[in-house]
Amino acid sequence: MKNKFIWSTSTNSFQIEGGRNLLGRCDSIWDEFTKRNFEIPPIGVAKREINSIEIAADFYHKYKVDANIMAKAGMNGFVYNLDWARLFPKNSTDVSAAGLQWLDDVFKTFKEKNIIFIPILFHWDHPMWAQIQGGWENREIINWFRNYVSVIFKYFGKYTDYWFVNDENSTFTLDGYLKDYLPPQRNNKEAWVKAVHHLNLSAAVVKEEFIKAKQMNYINEGAILGIDHDWSPPIPYRKNNKDDLAACEEYNKWFKELWLNPNMKGTYPEVFYLFIKENNIDFKIKDEDLAYLKKYTLDFIGWNYYRPCYIASDNLNEPESNFQIKQSMFPFKSFMQVYPKENVSYTKWNWIIDSSKLISGAKELAKDYGEKIPLMIIENGMGAFDDKASELIIDDYRINYLKEHIEKIMLARKEGINFIGYSLWTYCDIYSPSGGYRKDYGLISVDFNSPIRERKPKLSYEWYKQVIASDGEDLSIDLEKLKKSLKNDLNNWDWTLK
Repeated sequence: MKNKFIWSTSTNSFQIEGGRNLLGRCDSIWDEFTKRNFEIPPIGVAKREINSIEIAADFYHKYKVDANIMAKAGMNGFVYNLDWARLFPKNSTDVSAAGLQWLDDVFKTFKEKNIIFIPILFHWDHPMWAQIQGGWENREIINWFRNYVSVIFKYFGKYTDYWFVNDENSTFTLDGYLKDYLPPQRNNKEAWVKAVHHLNLSAAVVKEEFIKAKQMNYINEGAILGIDHDWSPPIPYRKNNKDDLAACEEYNKWFKELWLNPNMKGTYPEVFYLFIKENNIDFKIKDEDLAYLKKYTLDFIGWNYYRPCYIASDNLNEPESNFQIKQSMFPFKSFMQVYPKENVSYTKWNWIIDSSKLISGAKELAKDYGEKIPLMIIENGMGAFDDKASELIIDDYRINYLKEHIEKIMLARKEGINFIGYSLWTYCDIYSPSGGYRKDYGLISVDFNSPIRERKPKLSYEWYKQVIASDGEDLSIDLEKLKKSLKNDLNNWDWTLK
């Protein structure tokens, strides 16, 4: 399995799992956030929905069903962001036996289906007991995290050779610490700096524990540990404009180097130090911390590629009518993100559709972090409004999006990029932080109005099955053939798999 290309889907505990307060589990920051900020816009409106995650897609009870459905499609991988609060519900030292038992059965179930379970140890969510004590602003969280990962490696290291420390630290901290869009809603520059550094140190701690776990034979010697980052490669808004070209370089310092250099090279870009100085933040990155980061660098990179972004200098002055939506401003100098209206495709949720930077972006990552470094696409997918009322869910727009991107992955491999796998976001419809339950991402539909959260395959499920069976060679789209396959699946669907 180690050398076989991994065809996977990815998802995240607070978005799919449910069972949030069963068997002693206590609240996390996402439980608290969704309860306090509950908001349901009108049906069909592409606006943020903040809804209950108490049940979500009920993976907690339906993981055996979901493993069967993935196996039927031929998937040999499944990326899952674990829930810290499931194992340590009350404090940093008392482990939940019920949480261990549940997670062990999950790992075992996927192992029996020959699906590589690929855990991500942290994704945007930590226990409320940790947040009450300062969360990622408190350096003590590094020790709490060490306890958590050492238990994970001890009990579950035998199940898999692929691990990730964290997922999308950039979005988590920028929107949760510099803004109040995500929990913990700190909106504080000093809090952001501390959180960023402590998250980076926690990754080095995990690498240290990973090495120990190998020495104790909890984990195979050949296992690898990576970081997953959501870098959107920049495109200069004005193609040959020197200010926009310079803005792209500055953007990369903030949105690529800041999030990868610490855990891949043991260094910070100069812009981070300048930010601390210019904002008079009373925080110093110690030399011993940098030495520790350099000693425990990570092994490979996961990449969440959804789309590139158009970057302009902050001196741009054009009418709003030129743009699809309002520009995104950053708390950093010299650049902004813009959304051109002309010659750019968008989803119904105003996300750019463009695979053009996937190959060049992969080459840039290889150049910066090692020509033969393993890369894996961990998230790539399309949020949409799917018509679930019809007998067949025809999401051909999603198939077109996926085809365009998987083509680039296959080409990149032929050009020497060491892509070891592709993981589609996401397996089934979930709770989306930006769209709630109205933003459909899955290959499998979930009926959130049903108490049993009934699963139903979409046309994209049939297409991905075809792609996997051909190991990425057959990306053709024959709608009639796919519809026939979908009808056959529905006619023979094992309704015990609901």
